[in-house]
Amino acid sequence: MLLTASITGSILGPVPAAGASTTSEAQPFGRFGAPLDVDHYNSAAMQLAANRASMRPAVASALEVIARYPSANWYGSNTPEFVQTLVHNRVEDAAKDGAIAQLVVFNLPHRGCEGAAEPGPTTAAGYKVWFRGFLRGLGTRRAIVIVEPDALALASCLSARLRTERYGLIRWAVNRLERQGSWAYIDIGHSKWLTLDQAAARLQKSGIADAAGFSLNESNFRPDGELLKYGRAISRRVGGRHFVIDSSRNGVAPKAADTAFCNPPHKGLGHAPTGRTGIAGLDAFLWIKNPGGSDGTCNGGPDAGHWYERYALMLVRNAHLT
Repeated sequence: MLLTASITGSILGPVPAAGASTTSEAQPFGRFGAPLDVDHYNSAAMQLAANRASMRPAVASALEVIARYPSANWYGSNTPEFVQTLVHNRVEDAAKDGAIAQLVVFNLPHRGCEGAAEPGPTTAAGYKVWFRGFLRGLGTRRAIVIVEPDALALASCLSARLRTERYGLIRWAVNRLERQGSWAYIDIGHSKWLTLDQAAARLQKSGIADAAGFSLNESNFRPDGELLKYGRAISRRVGGRHFVIDSSRNGVAPKAADTAFCNPPHKGLGHAPTGRTGIAGLDAFLWIKNPGGSDGTCNGGPDAGHWYERYALMLVRNAHLT
């Protein structure tokens, strides 16, 4: 499906250049001691493999832009045994490339809000059983792990008891990831969600003192400059912990009143993923949200997480891959 003029116009113009840091071999090392790994089975790559013969060349070229960059793999709602296998395969593939995989754990009980019907464990004990499967999958391989997107930002909708449980589970997971040798970044939403004091307090209750740092802007669209200011201010409140930014879709700065989050129009790929930012306190620009994955059944999108080609093409057309 081609982009409509109401979103971005034709995609037939030139595809943005990928630049010098598009493959795992060319990625700078930064804090992690190895480049960020490119998952050769990411969503865009799989779409190309399945449909290239029927694609217009311009569409294929656009998807290649997404496919050749590092992006995160998400894990949740699987059995402990299956998540162990998935994680093991992913980190072993990254090791063969001499690179670091970027993983997301997304499976807390009451993941959205209390009473919401969602997949995954329903108890703290069930979560720990599942998470131990994730850890077994890592084995001795180190990875960048984003811990439970939105969980802290959404904690206000839980009862006091479940908030306390959530903080404790994140603290427990972070402690084990760091002991295993990986870099755990606790997600804390974005710069238009929690106040600085709220963000710092929730991070402190969730074990930020033991974590590599915190993550910002997962699946959102806030601009880098705003996020840097917000992240530095949080960092000062939590002992100087570093942070990472999800730049997968923030290449076009939103207008002041624009806080839409579900497949909004006029968005683009942001800063290319890299582990060497040149910015004090910022460990990486990452593509935590997989570009081209739908936010949900809104603005013409399929179910959340499913491939949304029209949106992927828009992101490439509006890319700002600095």
